[in-house]
Amino acid sequence: MLRMRTSLHVILTLIGVFWLVAPVLAEDLPDAVVFYRHGCNDCRHVDELLDEMQAVYSDLVIVHIEETEPGAADLMWTLAAEYGIFPSAFPVVFAGDVALTGIGREKDLQLRSAIRACMLSGCESPLARIQETAFPWMAVASIVVALLVVAILLL
Repeated sequence: MLRMRTSLHVILTLIGVFWLVAPVLAEDLPDAVVFYRHGCNDCRHVDELLDEMQAVYSDLVIVHIEETEPGAADLMWTLAAEYGIFPSAFPVVFAGDVALTGIGREKDLQLRSAIRACMLSGCESPLARIQETAFPWMAVASIVVALLVVAILLL
């Protein structure tokens, strides 16, 4: 009986932590997502530009994803489809309503403008565009936890 109460207590604690942490994680979506290639000079240039922007806007959240990381290609192509672009060169940057591939003076200015607009007026995270179609992990986790609780209570 003591073992069952301890197990139930642990499960209920995990449920509480899960439900408290999940909304916080959802709010911390990045303002910009950068896909880069190791050793890419243009990617370094964009990093320097974004470092400058972060010095001005301390709340700016940027996620850098190396092209060979697991799931990186799928995420990049999913975002590219949402933005209606073909990522033909690195870096590939998504910020607000702007998606850029490669680099150049015009793209530098577009990126600066997009980040500035996001910081001053607010903008949707690039990841929020695809979050609605993502797998419903919260629902699955809720069902699994409910089944575990029922199983423990029946033991």
